[in-house]
Amino acid sequence: MHELTSEPSYEQRSSPPWLLMLVSLVIATPLAYLLNIRFDEAYTLNTTANGVVDAFRQAIGFGQQAPLYFSLIAVWRSVDESVFFARLFSVICLPLFVWVAYAVSKRYLKNVNPLFIAAIAVVHQQTVWNALDIRLYALMTLFSGLLLLLFYDGYLSEKPSSKARIFYVIVAVLSLYTQYYLGFQLVAGAAVLLVLGRWKVLLRYVGDMAIAGVIFIPMLLILSGQLSEFSGSIELPLSATDMLREMWQRIVALVLAVAWMPWEGERKWAMRFILFIVVALFLLKIAREKQAEDIALGVYTVVLIGFFMFAMKFAGWTLTQNRHMSSLILPLTLIPFAAFSVFKSKTLVTMWFVLVTLLCVWSLAMVYSPLAKPGDFERVAQHLMQSERPNEPILVFHADAVWPLRQYYHGQNQLVALPQENALEKWDPRNNVIKNEAQLVERINSAAGSAGQVWLVYDGWCGQGSLKFKCDLLEDVINKYFTVEQTRRFFEPTTVRLLKRREAPVGKPADAN
Repeated sequence: MHELTSEPSYEQRSSPPWLLMLVSLVIATPLAYLLNIRFDEAYTLNTTANGVVDAFRQAIGFGQQAPLYFSLIAVWRSVDESVFFARLFSVICLPLFVWVAYAVSKRYLKNVNPLFIAAIAVVHQQTVWNALDIRLYALMTLFSGLLLLLFYDGYLSEKPSSKARIFYVIVAVLSLYTQYYLGFQLVAGAAVLLVLGRWKVLLRYVGDMAIAGVIFIPMLLILSGQLSEFSGSIELPLSATDMLREMWQRIVALVLAVAWMPWEGERKWAMRFILFIVVALFLLKIAREKQAEDIALGVYTVVLIGFFMFAMKFAGWTLTQNRHMSSLILPLTLIPFAAFSVFKSKTLVTMWFVLVTLLCVWSLAMVYSPLAKPGDFERVAQHLMQSERPNEPILVFHADAVWPLRQYYHGQNQLVALPQENALEKWDPRNNVIKNEAQLVERINSAAGSAGQVWLVYDGWCGQGSLKFKCDLLEDVINKYFTVEQTRRFFEPTTVRLLKRREAPVGKPADAN
């Protein structure tokens, strides 16, 4: 019989994390105002620009996503259409998640100060990234934490709460309508109860999840249609070795913010050693104490990792990035603290907290010190508007980069996506692929006409997954038909070039095949 810890050391004497919640807003709000949008955020702005009904339709059709977040943002933006206000929805999710992290820690880590976990949630590289994105990931992270919290109160606790069960079903439904991957947590909960041998509770849990499943039925037909049109085939199948390597890298990134560090070889071995120690100590704690909280965390995490590995095999690594795996943030934060608490040493636990926090803070400083997101489209637009002259069309590659650039560019020339613009009915990354020189030349001629000079904005994206956009063909056309008058480099790693036609006009190449 696996017993719950009976006397929580911090249950009564821990102060609520109000100050930490305020600090999270102080960190995220100015950045939300200052940072430019990336092209994924431009998708959200386009999807939610015409009301809730259109947002629902666009999320399902164009975005191939669950519709709840986009419908909420469409309503949210009816108050204020600015980029900052759209991003503010995600920002608000961060302090709420800080409170949830605090509450979850009080349940699962009875001998660790829950303010440690709340403080890490404030500066965790992925929670901050999610809070600064006009996408569903901040809401996804909040729901994932609520599921972990309500699972404990409704099913794992010695005195399960009926009210918590009701809220768990509600949050489960909202989660499924927000991000399909959150469904993995619902299966993980069943696995926890199965391993713990809580048969009566498991039956109640299955019954509750059946209710959530019935409510989700309207989405099942939509989901099956999305899967039939799934564009994940742009990914080459991952070998078992590659899949394990990709999953390891994501786990490492969610545990410790070390990607900014040099000495790649030494860093890899250090992380292997640290995580080996964490896993060994965590298993030792389970073997010694047999506490249900520890077993629940372990099973929960293993099941989630297994499902994400399956998703990576099916959907490819592009659709299983760290942000998609945000439901692992809390479990992977809690487990090391549980592991080090086996020694009953507050000093050791505090040392781990200090290490994690310092790495997170340093990582945030490194990532956000340029005050720009990849693409740097706001500064690019400012440069273009200050430097351009009439009849100098602006070519943009890759094609999707034209969307965030339009948010900031209000100049006198036309923005032209190369090789073609993605329609808003159905997004297909294959539209970014340059087929041949003839296609590119025709597109430039139709847009530039007799213009002697054109601008070229290249945001550095040359492929998605194993799909290559054939950037070499673009460079061939530039070298063949233009001279580069000036080049300006921006963040990550956008370049803006002013191109002047050679004496021979751009024309149809001899070999158009």
